[in-house]
Amino acid sequence: MDPRTTLRAVGEVAAWWAALVVLWLMLISTVYTLEWVVGACAAGVGALVARAGRRAVSRR
Repeated sequence: MDPRTTLRAVGEVAAWWAALVVLWLMLISTVYTLEWVVGACAAGVGALVARAGRRAVSRR
């Protein structure tokens, strides 16, 4: 795989992750450490699913 393609993929997942974490932080009232961990993990899964979905749609 081309290094630029890999870097672009990592950047896309990181951008999705950051956007989902910010959205999650806006929706909760109190932030505890465990909530940070759970939210970050959930955002990571969401970011990977968002990238997979975008790739599936763009291949058509």
